[in-house]
Amino acid sequence: MNNKDYYTRLYELNQKSCLMWQALIVKVQGSTPARSGMKMIIPLYDDEFGNLGGGEMEHYIINFTRKEKPEKPIVRTFLLSDTGEGVKDPEETPTAMICGGIVTVFIEPLYQVKKLFVIGAGHCGRALGHLAKLCGFQVSLIDNRKEIIESLAEDMCDAAYLNDYEHLDVAIVFDHNAHIVIMTHGHVHDKGVLEFCLDKEYAYLGMIGSKQKVAQTFANLKDKGISEELLSKVHAPIGLPIGSQTPYEIAVSIMAEMIALDRRVET
Repeated sequence: MNNKDYYTRLYELNQKSCLMWQALIVKVQGSTPARSGMKMIIPLYDDEFGNLGGGEMEHYIINFTRKEKPEKPIVRTFLLSDTGEGVKDPEETPTAMICGGIVTVFIEPLYQVKKLFVIGAGHCGRALGHLAKLCGFQVSLIDNRKEIIESLAEDMCDAAYLNDYEHLDVAIVFDHNAHIVIMTHGHVHDKGVLEFCLDKEYAYLGMIGSKQKVAQTFANLKDKGISEELLSKVHAPIGLPIGSQTPYEIAVSIMAEMIALDRRVET
């Protein structure tokens, strides 16, 4: 692996808004296959890329990172010994390797924790994307209209996806940091998109629409066997009630609701 290939792969994953981490060997002592400066990209779902020296330690780091999903940089030390004797620090991890050395690894997230996926890139979707970027969110706009995706300005999103709404899992990273807003053109696809997202993992799920429209959508989903528990987690009608009418006013109300939820502020 050379640096060009490594950073090319890093760029490709970043363009896909992947949840990923970098593990970097920062210190080695004694006999070990690892060397300072070795590094690896560890995406949550895509294949890892790079080299940490192989063996049990490398597998442990990959599995640990994907399981724990650290949101802040952490340092772990690995004892490449089959005894584990002398372990005093809880951050020291013994292994069954017989090299006998010690390796220190720095693991850091390479993504923005706050992620917003807007399904529907019309006037309101674009306004929300623009405002969310100003508030520090990593924004993905998703639409099934090619002309809309091709006309998006750079300040409206970090990534844009042309999607038929039938395969949203290729555009949305469903995890505990995902904020999802449903506002498809004419509301035609809102029900199907909501049904697709309901049983996934997310931090926020909201759908635009009047009280009457939301009530009818929920009733239809209940008729299909969707539980009240799942539907109760949806923010619909979306946004705080501030009398918003224009796209940016609607965006403000939605952003205010998401921020209040993230900061655990009662509204």
